[in-house]
Amino acid sequence: MTIQWKKTTCSYCGLGCGLMVGLEGGKVVDIKGMKGHPVNDGTICTLPANYVPVFEAEGRLSGPMIRCDGKHTPVGWDEAINHVAVGLKRIIDKHGPNSIALHMGATCLNEEYYVANKFMKAAIGTNNIECTTRLCMSSSAMGFISTIGADAPPACYDDVEKADLIFIAGNNMAVSVPAIFSRVCAARGKNGTKVIVVDPRRTETASIADIHLQIQPGTDVALNNALAHVLFEEGYVDEELVGEYASGLSDLKVLVNEYTPLRVSKITGCPEGQIREAARLIGKAKAMLVFWFQGYNHSTQAVFKNNTLHNLWLLTDNFCRPGAGPLSITGESNALGNRWVGGLSHLLPGMRMVVNPQHRQELADFWEIPIDKIKPTPGRSIIEMVEGLHSGDVRALWIVSANPAASLPDTKWVRQGLAKAELLIVQDIFHPTESSMMADVVLAGAHWFEKTGTFISSERRIELVDGIVEPYGNVKPDYDIICRVAQAMGFKNDFQFSSSEEVFEELKKITKGRICDMNGVTYERLRKNIGPQLPCSTEDHPGTERLFTDRRFPRPDGRAALLPREYKLPCETPDEEYPYILITGRLQWHFNTRTRTGRVAELESSAPDNFVEINPDTAAHLGIVEGDEVEVTSRRGSVRGAVCITDRMLANTIFMPMHYGSALNVGDGRLANLLTNHVYDLHSKQPEYKYSVVKVAKAVQT
Repeated sequence: MTIQWKKTTCSYCGLGCGLMVGLEGGKVVDIKGMKGHPVNDGTICTLPANYVPVFEAEGRLSGPMIRCDGKHTPVGWDEAINHVAVGLKRIIDKHGPNSIALHMGATCLNEEYYVANKFMKAAIGTNNIECTTRLCMSSSAMGFISTIGADAPPACYDDVEKADLIFIAGNNMAVSVPAIFSRVCAARGKNGTKVIVVDPRRTETASIADIHLQIQPGTDVALNNALAHVLFEEGYVDEELVGEYASGLSDLKVLVNEYTPLRVSKITGCPEGQIREAARLIGKAKAMLVFWFQGYNHSTQAVFKNNTLHNLWLLTDNFCRPGAGPLSITGESNALGNRWVGGLSHLLPGMRMVVNPQHRQELADFWEIPIDKIKPTPGRSIIEMVEGLHSGDVRALWIVSANPAASLPDTKWVRQGLAKAELLIVQDIFHPTESSMMADVVLAGAHWFEKTGTFISSERRIELVDGIVEPYGNVKPDYDIICRVAQAMGFKNDFQFSSSEEVFEELKKITKGRICDMNGVTYERLRKNIGPQLPCSTEDHPGTERLFTDRRFPRPDGRAALLPREYKLPCETPDEEYPYILITGRLQWHFNTRTRTGRVAELESSAPDNFVEINPDTAAHLGIVEGDEVEVTSRRGSVRGAVCITDRMLANTIFMPMHYGSALNVGDGRLANLLTNHVYDLHSKQPEYKYSVVKVAKAVQT
């Protein structure tokens, strides 16, 4: 039988890599990179390359279930939808709309976020809707909004080949986005592009750096201020020019004057001379491209990290032209799309804010509802939703394509909150997961190639994922499930969509004239061609490669903002009892909480269990050798793992992967998020995954 090849877009990271999917007998038999695609040109990372077994893996949900007498029992869709609708309506009638909350994954499609937003904000009347973007990119969003006036990454991937300096902060690019990393390596070899990497670990990415600033965790604000200090001190800032396109220059200059390289070397651990060398590379660069990732954002000072990083490209006129500018890379496939469609509790569709009365009026008119229906204050962030479950203010939580019982920090506290829900609904493609095991209702959603809809990548490129295989069992697309619940609750007229394409055609109208304008996009266009970069206002519009090339920004005076930000200590710091700093992160073989990749034998065998990376001097001090089982303890819990001794860790830090929970038989004692802290950045409400103080001891065998 001949293999039939179909094109699609990867649903893992936010790059938007083009893939070719091989079908035989109506089933997926091969996945490879798409040659000629502008993002990856045929390259493919570990996850999609090994993804074929996932579609019919053990634990794949084939239909809905309801918990009865402590067990999940299969039921028909009508019964499941009615059970959810009646339960939600009962709770709303008794406790009000804000007693309901919805949490979605960042791999959902734009159409799914849109109907979910309409359901929660227009039909029910609450802003309590969140996406896992809150956990990876909300600080980047707030950083962009405060600096340039819009959550809109201006640069593009093609700038890699045009830059003469690439600044990478807060991620091991070689593991998380290998398609772009390969382009960085090629540019370094072919063009002599310089690379600066900022990371507390000496990672695979740091190994190619001309300068690796191996800072103490959480000290990025101090480092960025010191780099700005040198730029001013050594004459790399054209103050008259900068004043034309940015405000706040004098205030910033006063603040960074206090951040001398000598002072900051004591804070960060980086030598004074290395800080000056890095600043000079930045100052001399003709085109600097700045990458940062979700690791940069996992901090209580994350928005300030973003602001001070933005200061560097603004001070050196490195923006909005080929090779120069800021480009945040999202950790999940549609983390930009869900923000632009309004998938967080402070947002509305089309890059609008719930606190803005004009924005609320525009949506009220579009949805044909009274403006009072859309609440003027932000809803709860995901951490605040869990707080609401603890307090009883939130009574029902609907989870779609996410696994908060393993992915959220301080997991024991999170699960205690989930257990208090009167109604916990989990909509996913697999069972069991840590969250689905706790659910009152489990709804079976369609998988990646089984449904149709759009993604928006980190460079603002919109692409179509087509339903190219028949849905497994009796599963349904997520947008359809949400619409069915809305109709069963009495909101019939506003949720009569016969296809995801109908949803998209409605959604795109509300983006007209905005940075996220997608009115020139149709499913037909996306099926025929590579998707354009937004904004794309008409069907003959080629898309927008770079934003703000006129050097004007969407702020009141048209200028960007240079923002002076003081460095502050993390919420908890090492002490005699907890002397080490835990950093969590991902591996190339797994994604998030491993609910999918852990079911692929090739991936699971490459990384079947958790481990703890420890510096050789630390290991010697603790009397630990390679392979020993250790217990890592924070103020919130204890986790075990096998020791991996490596000099790529600083002596006061350890590293653990985030992937290992209880649903796939490794046990809760391996889940790093039992240790992490649920404190968050006050401006973005993004939790501090990358900094928890811990103690380490050789495990006692039981």
